[in-house]
Amino acid sequence: MNDGKLDIIITANSPGEVAAWLTPSLKALNEILPQAEFTVFIPPCPFASGREEAIVAALPGVRRIFDRKQLLLFILAGRNLPDFTPGSKGAVLFLGGDLIYAVLLARRLGYPAFAYTEGRVQWQNHFSGFFLPHEQAKNQAVKAGGESEKLHVVGNLMLDAVNLKWPRKSFLNTLRLDEHQPLIGLFAGSRPYEIKHILPMLLGSAEIIARDLKTVQFAVGLSPFVTEEQLTESLESASDILGGVGGELKDITPDNVLGRIWNLKTWSGLELSCVQGWQYDLMAAARLAITIPGSNTAEMAALGLPMVVITPLNKPELIPLQGIPGLVGSLPLIGKQLKRKAVLAYAERVQFTSQPNRWAQKEIVPELRGELRPEDVAVAVGDLMRKPEKLESMSRHLKQIMGKPGATRTMALIIKTALEQHPV
Repeated sequence: MNDGKLDIIITANSPGEVAAWLTPSLKALNEILPQAEFTVFIPPCPFASGREEAIVAALPGVRRIFDRKQLLLFILAGRNLPDFTPGSKGAVLFLGGDLIYAVLLARRLGYPAFAYTEGRVQWQNHFSGFFLPHEQAKNQAVKAGGESEKLHVVGNLMLDAVNLKWPRKSFLNTLRLDEHQPLIGLFAGSRPYEIKHILPMLLGSAEIIARDLKTVQFAVGLSPFVTEEQLTESLESASDILGGVGGELKDITPDNVLGRIWNLKTWSGLELSCVQGWQYDLMAAARLAITIPGSNTAEMAALGLPMVVITPLNKPELIPLQGIPGLVGSLPLIGKQLKRKAVLAYAERVQFTSQPNRWAQKEIVPELRGELRPEDVAVAVGDLMRKPEKLESMSRHLKQIMGKPGATRTMALIIKTALEQHPV
């Protein structure tokens, strides 16, 4: 080991964790521990987009990245990794994946381990501390046997991820949108199956809503984990599993910017903007969002953006699952049927799918779940858009639920203190 330096080893493995947990945490850790070197391991994940390594590589402060194969070789086979000579002092921070990978990394390196979770406390004897978003998560952790002295309520990391880059008027003008007309944001997700199936469905819903409400306008918020090739393929093939429609793209990105903008025209002629890289600006500018469950529902809530959250279960066998159920789904002949049953059984057990509803333990934003068509979504959206007072009330409640930013700094300070109290 290389004495005299501080290593912070982080695990993160899916689009939501990389964007909403890792990105703001790195910023805070760099400020609190400027002498540290940051290494990110990306464990196996059925929900990965395939672009995690590229996105993480562009984050400030990341010295090196190792993929799932290198991770397994390091923790299981004892292999050394290129350009990685860990120091005698450091910490492992779990920001996604399976907790066991953080445990094994900490054991191999001899570092204390910390984890940010929403209430999970497995392997607690191997962790020096668990960071939690709210008291509800702490209560859940205590019920699961968590040791109170190891549980730290720091707040929600996702709040620190929200970063507006544009004045609203300039943003809408750049997207060629009317600042005086209500804007509905369409957020299809970041994984290939979501772009393939959900995006065409949302476009189908937008066509119906446009005919109903007349003056409304739309913009697609494209995840940074989605490639232009995936977007184009989705629009050209237009999966009809969820009743979707396709369209054509034209790149209208202005010069010298850090994002992408397209003009999107559906096959029936509806024109809308598609933006990548400024998803938070789109959330801040929109009157309402249509989205699938995920970390983006927390980010929307932080900005007070009302939303309709959809979980189509028309083809549940297409939805990725972790662990054994996911492996069973690939079995010949019976795999799809078994996976279908597993997904539907899990859906029955879940009371709420959106983050704000889960934290409030009641319905703040409407959730649509089951066999859905574009018409179902359009009806729910039309109903909300005709009730401005309900949208305003929903916006206030969402901001109240989310609390205040600053979780990443609190977490970084706790790690710093722990390292100072246990010198090498």
